[in-house]
Amino acid sequence: MSFNPEEELRRLLARFDLLAGIVRATWYEWRQAALEFAKPGTKPLDLVLRAWEIVGHDTAMSYFMALRKNSPTFLEDLGRLIVMSSRAMGEDAVVVKSDKPNEVFVQWNECPWPEFARRYKADMEEDVLGCDKWFQTVIEDVNKHFGTKVKLETLKAIPRGDPICLRRLSMEG
Repeated sequence: MSFNPEEELRRLLARFDLLAGIVRATWYEWRQAALEFAKPGTKPLDLVLRAWEIVGHDTAMSYFMALRKNSPTFLEDLGRLIVMSSRAMGEDAVVVKSDKPNEVFVQWNECPWPEFARRYKADMEEDVLGCDKWFQTVIEDVNKHFGTKVKLETLKAIPRGDPICLRRLSMEG
């Protein structure tokens, strides 16, 4: 039996796409179950933001070993880690260099999360704010750990009707 690397790659990518879909569906199924068991008056957004905050702390810890505070590419490296996390979840993201020093952009050209939010009847703004909470928590933890002053700003968001998601990373001196 001969080995066909192209066929094997297609098979692995199909499995990855399936697994990524299962992860996204599981997130929204968890959300539904958590809301059913939550205290009366619990708002879905509060629950989701807290969950993404927890994810953000965990994500930041995984970034610490990959970042070097004194590296001239610290901000770009942080952007690359965000891209890596996003691609691991089936998103199409890239780092876009700025012509300004101490500024980079992370751009998502495609993101399957809004489709799952729609499928599970979650609010689109919840999707954006959850993503923002994840990344803001990462940035806060990175700043605490490294003593930096990185700032993250969401400029565009697919769930808000923009063609892409675009976040600006900047850092004071």
